[in-house]
Amino acid sequence: MKQLQVTSALVNFFDADPDTLIFAGYCRNADGVTVYNDGNSYALVADVNGACECCIKSDSADFVRQFVSGVCGKVKFCGVSPFVTRLLSDAYLFNWKTECYLYVWNGQPLYCAPDSAIRPLDKRYAQAVSDGTPYHADVDDVRRCLDRHPSAALYIDGKPVCWCLLHLEQSLGMLYTLPEHRHKGYALRVMTALCNKVIASGNTPFAYIIKDNVASQNLALKYNLRRIGEANYFEIDLP
Repeated sequence: MKQLQVTSALVNFFDADPDTLIFAGYCRNADGVTVYNDGNSYALVADVNGACECCIKSDSADFVRQFVSGVCGKVKFCGVSPFVTRLLSDAYLFNWKTECYLYVWNGQPLYCAPDSAIRPLDKRYAQAVSDGTPYHADVDDVRRCLDRHPSAALYIDGKPVCWCLLHLEQSLGMLYTLPEHRHKGYALRVMTALCNKVIASGNTPFAYIIKDNVASQNLALKYNLRRIGEANYFEIDLP
């Protein structure tokens, strides 16, 4: 296993593979990123506000075990395949696990008329974003995402009623519509606008959608994301 220097060439390489878009996002946006490689296997470690987050793309049990043996403490694994998940679940106790599907833009244009009701989300609504996530996203993390990445929110009477952001690693997320404004098509308008912003920046929209969130999965198809495969998030305390 060798350590790779993070360069634009490496980021572009990750951008070319739907399974490693999350690698490219971390390389662009996280601190203390280290990438490891052996053949077709890749792993990444990133320092995210003092916490350790990892990604692995590998079909080699030896590579996975060797990589994990070099990481310690409370580690969050992000966008990891079922193979890697099963391998690690046999050896470690998970603090929590979330099973998702990976959805990636299919390359087809997203058409939408100019929409004056949709604007970037103001940072003063970071607490509302946190409240709208089932895991209660850290408010400071939300503010950092709003500082670093594009966002989209639909405003009515000067206040946002539906919004979506990009996570640090540039995946779409934190979509939420206020209960009294649901079933009006707002989420599709917001997601289309945000995806177009991502595409215009030269990047590929992608999202990890929880398996039992059928509504979001169906919505993703309407803004031209297609299901690529399964991917999991989990946390382990490593010795």
